[in-house]
Amino acid sequence: MKVSNHQIDLMKHTVSDPKRNWFGTSYGCKDSDEFEKLVKGGYAVKQNAPSWMGDDVIYRLTETGKELVNKL
Repeated sequence: MKVSNHQIDLMKHTVSDPKRNWFGTSYGCKDSDEFEKLVKGGYAVKQNAPSWMGDDVIYRLTETGKELVNKL
């Protein structure tokens, strides 16, 4: 799978702090659509967001996703 520049930016934001590995968003938006591709490619996983967040879904990078970001 070829990872786009936008997906790379999303991945970098997801792990922008050493203790951070999450990106919350709503379904049906551009970021969610891009993350769904990353999930299919094995670079991310998803889970339902807690109700207090106001988001629909949380994406986290897999070890493969983190390795890709660390190489950049």
